[in-house]
Amino acid sequence: MTIFFHAQTLGFYDTRAHGERTLRIPDPTWERPMVNIPDPAWEVDPSAPEAQRPTVGIADVTAEPPLIEVANPDCCLPLAGELREVSLEDYQALFAAQASGKVIGADGNRPIILEPPELTWEQRKLECVAVVQAFLDQTARSAGYDDIKNAISYADEPAVPRFQAQGQAFRSWRSLCWAYCYEQFDAVEQETREVFSPQDLVSELPQLALP
Repeated sequence: MTIFFHAQTLGFYDTRAHGERTLRIPDPTWERPMVNIPDPAWEVDPSAPEAQRPTVGIADVTAEPPLIEVANPDCCLPLAGELREVSLEDYQALFAAQASGKVIGADGNRPIILEPPELTWEQRKLECVAVVQAFLDQTARSAGYDDIKNAISYADEPAVPRFQAQGQAFRSWRSLCWAYCYEQFDAVEQETREVFSPQDLVSELPQLALP
């Protein structure tokens, strides 16, 4: 097995999956040699003077054809000049670093580990929205509901007053939370507040008060 790094795509290729460039196959032009053996059909004539047993030629079954190297038609590797061989140890170290949050990049045709790029403000906002939504859903699940939408669905259902009251509380709380979130987004964009983490934002959200 050989592992290669492809700098143009930042991808890795493994000869187990993508095939070797060449194969060694028996030479198709090879012809099995003949050997002479004593003729097994020859019978000795006792009255005849002693004579040497004749021989017959047969194919040599012990001979093996030479191997020749040919291109592997199933090889999916990029051009050889575009690849750099990587040891298994380096390959494992690269992906261990990636799993810890680093990024695999290239220095020429050599793979290197880089710090992840800074998120744009739009990416940070999307991250905050996802974390806040997860927090709302988890809070609702802690109260026995499937998610925040499920909890709010009880707000207009008077059959069970307790559920209706909780649904209304969750609905009001959700509105207050999102209003606060977007106020903070505006504050950052107006440069009246520093950029914050999703965890900081969640810690600042209004408290839920269930009846």
